Amino acid sequence: MFNRKKLLEERIDAAVRAEFAALITELEGDLQEHRRRSKLKEEAWAVLERAEAEVSKAHLRRVTLKERFWEAYYGEDKAALSEIGRKHKRLERAIKKLEKFQKRAHANFEKADFDEIAEEAMLREKANAAQEKADLRIDALEKAFEDLLAGLWRDVKKISQALHDECEEHEGRERPRFFDAAAETGELRLFDASEEETVKRSA
Repeated sequence: MFNRKKLLEERIDAAVRAEFAALITELEGDLQEHRRRSKLKEEAWAVLERAEAEVSKAHLRRVTLKERFWEAYYGEDKAALSEIGRKHKRLERAIKKLEKFQKRAHANFEKADFDEIAEEAMLREKANAAQEKADLRIDALEKAFEDLLAGLWRDVKKISQALHDECEEHEGRERPRFFDAAAETGELRLFDASEEETVKRSA
């Protein structure tokens, strides 16, 4: 009995959950996708900021190097000029690499960028619509279960009452009586139906 009750409860649980499975799956998918895109945009922005900062630092180093170059040039410091020339070449190569990195970072950010405010407004609207849909369906299921249970209770009550009435009707009847020919005394005596089985066994 317990196992049957448990199986019935599990089936009801599974059936009700199935009603909302698609809706929940869709909302979870929207949530995960929004989180993924937001994280990707945040990471792309962080990389772009770092790339722009590195390029800006490199440009400042180039300005400082140019100042040192003119100081060495007017001071006719050939050794300084030679060292500055080597540093300038290395710096220019570094700047080119950093600018390429910056360009890629910018392209990646543009690819990951989206209007979060507009999308979040759309998702909120979708979430509200899903809640309303779920509320309506839950109300309908509650009403259906109430009607079902009420009908079952009426059926059980009806048949239970019929059974009670049947039992009371039998209790009100007089039990049939039988004659027992007593061979020992030659007398006749009455006995009720409760003794019938004893008579049969003794016969």
